[in-house]
Amino acid sequence: MSEIRSARPPADFTEVRHWILDSVDGLAKLRGSLFRELTGTPYLGSSSLDEIPEKMVLVTSELATNALRHGKPPTIVTLMVNGDEHLLDVADHDTSSVPALAEEREPGEGGFGLMLAQQLALDVGWYVSETTKHIWARFSPAHATPEGRPGASAEIPQS
Repeated sequence: MSEIRSARPPADFTEVRHWILDSVDGLAKLRGSLFRELTGTPYLGSSSLDEIPEKMVLVTSELATNALRHGKPPTIVTLMVNGDEHLLDVADHDTSSVPALAEEREPGEGGFGLMLAQQLALDVGWYVSETTKHIWARFSPAHATPEGRPGASAEIPQS
């Protein structure tokens, strides 16, 4: 399995809201609350993924599910904004594991959340702080696809 790039997100984002999850039971509430935060309307649960909010809800759900299943609780989901761009940060307390793409798995075996994030987001990366591992995804309405991703993040030196 290959890894996603180790990089901190751009520093010019401001926190809008965060959610703390202890189990997968909170995922439905997270999806609804995030969608309402982004659009001001209720989340109906069925979407075409044509719009950025739907993509953000799907990616957030996938990353939070990964953190809850493979990380150490609690999982902290943070929504940040910079102008018309949004950044989602999903953190857990397992600082020893490295996020890896599930490229070798068959459909139906799960594990495609990171690949989905890379396909739907403008930029994706991960880093470790003192007590948490963070996986982040950046979204912009000006970039409907992740083609030509800018290198806006500073690389973290590997030790």
